[in-house]
Amino acid sequence: MRLFSGLSCLTLVLVLGPIGLTPLMAQGPQAWLIAGQDAREYELSRDVEVFRSGGASMRLRARGNRHRDDWAVSVQMIDATSYRDKRIRLSGYVRSEGVGSGGLWLRVDGIVDENAAMLVMDNLEGDRIKGTKEWTRQNIVVDIPPESVTILIGAMITGDGDIWLDDLSFEEVSTTVELTASSDPIVTNDPYSRPPGVFPVPTNLSFEHPA
Repeated sequence: MRLFSGLSCLTLVLVLGPIGLTPLMAQGPQAWLIAGQDAREYELSRDVEVFRSGGASMRLRARGNRHRDDWAVSVQMIDATSYRDKRIRLSGYVRSEGVGSGGLWLRVDGIVDENAAMLVMDNLEGDRIKGTKEWTRQNIVVDIPPESVTILIGAMITGDGDIWLDDLSFEEVSTTVELTASSDPIVTNDPYSRPPGVFPVPTNLSFEHPA
């Protein structure tokens, strides 16, 4: 377990809620928001022209030429109560066009010693899509700790370009399924405050419903 007191950039982004980024902005498909260090430099939308199945996908697009280290995420916040002590797999298909990097991400927030903590984080670092690629399946598998309060899921984009996300699934899996990330809590000095807009279960994972 790591303690955290200085709110500098990356750790602030990863730890504090609601999501600990710039203010969450309602955009795109129903139940989905955009957030991040540079969220205003990106656009989240529901795309009815490019999709893998059904009639729509989620699109994250850079507004013009972005710096390589600019980034944003789409996010949905889920109540972790019914998933505690379970192994969960988030999977989906990602398509990209001229992107710096992009892919799925998942974070689990909770309470440790009465303080807010980031319990688990996986943004597929080292396995993100880069450049231009057709639909590619990605998976994140994590254990949800008993201290968990919220689970955050979505897609991440860095730098320039566009990414599309479709056919998301969020499911309990056997403990024989290999983890992609393990719990390594980062604990803040701040009391936990439950963010607004938390859904009881994952919602609109096929992006068929507009905002």
